[in-house]
Amino acid sequence: MSTGEHDLESPVSTEDEPGQEQEAPKPKLNLEVAISDVGPCRKHVAVAIAREEVTRQFEDSLGTMKKDAQVPGFRPGHAPRSLIEKKFRKQVADQVKATLVSGALEQLDSDYKLSPITQPTLDIAAITIPEDGPLRFELEVEVRPEFALPAYKALTVNRPVKTLTDADVDAQLVLFLERHGQMVPKLEGGAEMGDFLTADLTFHSGGVVSNTVKEAQFRLQDELRFQDGVVTDLASLLKGVKPGESREGSVKIGTGSADPGLRGQTIGVTFTVHDLKQMRLPEVNAQFLGTIGFESREELREAHREVLERRFKTQQRDAMRRELMDTMLRETRFDLPKDLIARSESSTIRRLVMEMKQGGLNDNEIRAREAEIRTNAHESTLRGLKEYFILAKIAEAEGIKLEEEDFEVEIEAMAARSDESPRRVRARIEKDGLAEALASQILERKTLDRILEYVKFEEVPLVEIDTVVETLDQTATHAPAVDPGAESEPPASAEAAAETQAAGEGAAPEGPARGEQGSAG
Repeated sequence: MSTGEHDLESPVSTEDEPGQEQEAPKPKLNLEVAISDVGPCRKHVAVAIAREEVTRQFEDSLGTMKKDAQVPGFRPGHAPRSLIEKKFRKQVADQVKATLVSGALEQLDSDYKLSPITQPTLDIAAITIPEDGPLRFELEVEVRPEFALPAYKALTVNRPVKTLTDADVDAQLVLFLERHGQMVPKLEGGAEMGDFLTADLTFHSGGVVSNTVKEAQFRLQDELRFQDGVVTDLASLLKGVKPGESREGSVKIGTGSADPGLRGQTIGVTFTVHDLKQMRLPEVNAQFLGTIGFESREELREAHREVLERRFKTQQRDAMRRELMDTMLRETRFDLPKDLIARSESSTIRRLVMEMKQGGLNDNEIRAREAEIRTNAHESTLRGLKEYFILAKIAEAEGIKLEEEDFEVEIEAMAARSDESPRRVRARIEKDGLAEALASQILERKTLDRILEYVKFEEVPLVEIDTVVETLDQTATHAPAVDPGAESEPPASAEAAAETQAAGEGAAPEGPARGEQGSAG
């Protein structure tokens, strides 16, 4: 989608302004253009510029060169044309070629509306001007997919509803108190849900070790996610385990693994447990309440109720958005080039992390979702791109555009959520290269808001997922060895770690409006 810069340009007046001459329209080039499909979202364009255009441009360029050329023995503008042509032929030819190709590309964009999604690459130096006949060149252009507009005005969507209970507030309050808690050794019994383990992890497939992680520290929850896989039965696998014991489990490897041979496979993992700890919560007394800026336990509970209400609104909107997009994706079928998906994976992850922060998710939830996205990076990116193109087409049909105030409102809201100044938020967005992602996010949200004005709603109870997830930044696999002479990309684990660190900069933990700075360790 547009970042809004073009959309905000003022329309050009068609009336003559006093004292200002109307610029004459630029004459069109005599072109022959052949366009053919060569793959999903890719077109091959062959262009032939008529010989008379080449001759005319040579005459124009030689005339300009003759006026300005410095030739020994002649005053500027008085050197013979034949001498100018001989001395500056290559320079003139390069100028002719650049002028004609540039004009042809501009005319292509105007006449054929190819809607390129990336800047086409064209090696002008490789183009030659023939002695006779037209000037020819070819290029491939990556374009927006072609599909019929989905019937977005005739949809019915489930709107989840939920009544917050005291038990919901109690659970949220425990999560908050754990940030101020203390991990202490567990001296008796085995591991229970919520305990903290230190263990060595050995990942293996067919007797071959794919990776090892020493002294990993994690909490015993329902699932354990890595950057490229997941253990779905962690609680049952490690419940009751004691230091010095080992347990065998399995890991489902996602499509984002650095090892192509293990993508989508299930491999083994050995947990060798070294240590157990448990959480000791602080006592909620007047002294503790004073340190976090609250006067009473009731006031603290009310603040957390507000946190839950904000989170529910985000969950409600996400559920409706997903249902809308599921329906439109089923109705709208088109393919995308694999290289476009691969190029977009990193930016998709950064954008989704930004959206999660803006949605009020806490750090643990963001890390868990991010690990899930990385594990299935191809699928997540493919869906994200398809949603992008569908919403872009609807935005165009509805005349929805970005306005400067949209950015200002969004930055103000982000600043309020992170307790920072708008200036600092804006600077961080620019530094991290997220301005375009933010623009797309705003425009997509405006488009979804417009769609929701048309749809019918049916209220249904919110279905909450009870699975609690723990996340590690390590991977279960690593990239296989490659030929030193072959081209290679950075290992996914290194790239993931760098992006995770970048995504985490400036993140503020979710908590009551008055804020708090605590640690569980």
